[in-house]
Parts: sequence; C-alpha cells; structure tokens
Amino acid sequence: MKKKNYENFSLPLALFDALPVIFFGAAMILIAARFGSKLFIAGAVICTFAGLGKVIWKIIIAATKKDVAILNRQLRVLMPIGFALLISGAIIGTDAERLSALKSSVLSFPSAAFFAVTVIGTIMMSVFAFGLDQTKARSNWLEQITNAVSQFCFLLGVLFCQR
Repeated sequence: MKKKNYENFSLPLALFDALPVIFFGAAMILIAARFGSKLFIAGAVICTFAGLGKVIWKIIIAATKKDVAILNRQLRVLMPIGFALLISGAIIGTDAERLSALKSSVLSFPSAAFFAVTVIGTIMMSVFAFGLDQTKARSNWLEQITNAVSQFCFLLGVLFCQR
C-alpha cells in the first residue's frame, strides 16, 4: 500500500483541529455532570482522547513532516468504542422521567436548531471522508471548519438544554 503524503499540513490547520475536540470535550463534561454514568464518562474520555491523538498527529506532521500513523489510525478504533460506551451509559443511566425531560429540552428552541446543524455537519463529515482527498490541505480545512461548526453547535445545544 502506498504511503500517503501529508506534507501540505500546516501548523495552523493542526491547531485549528483542536477546536472540535475542545468543544466536544466541554459538551461531554456538561452531559456527564448530569448523567453521572461511569460508562458515559468512559466513552467521553475515550472519544476525547482519540480526538486529541489525531490533533497530536497533525501537529507532528506539521512540525516534523513525520507520519506517526498510529495516532491517525487509532481514531477508527477508539471512536466507535467510545461512542458505544456513550450510548450505553446514556441508555442505562436514563429513566423514563429523565428521558421525558431530556426529550423536551433537546426538541425546544434554540437547542433543536443547534442539534440540527450538528447532524447536518456530521453527515457532511461522512460524505467528506469518502469524497475528499485526505492528503490535501484544502480538503482538511473544509473538513475541520465543518467539524468545528458542528461541534460548536453541539456544545451550544447542550448549554441551552442546561437552562
């Protein structure tokens, strides 16, 4: 298999890649404080550290032009595990009363609008994963701007649910 050339990655791109991870991590802290589920917290930690690993990978490429491939590949393994734990923790830690309250706050304005943008951004990221050249800086900027907006809207949606 031919090794990909990531030499077009810049330090600003690598640092910008940290924003979605920060937004996601902050949202997870807010949600975990409400759920208190150990499974949910474990999933949040795994997902956040997987995202940080990818950020570190991009920083290393930008700074040294060396591809520490494990930092990139770990995302494909750890994210599904993390999200499975998040979902399990949310399901197990939610009773009918809490679910009803959560449903009404998620579907209220403006939370619902922010979550809708999050869903659209997530769909776009899936399309980008198959349709864009991951070795091109332009493709990565498009992905990261979309991801940052999506995760920021997720954080805003969570914040409005807290009220």
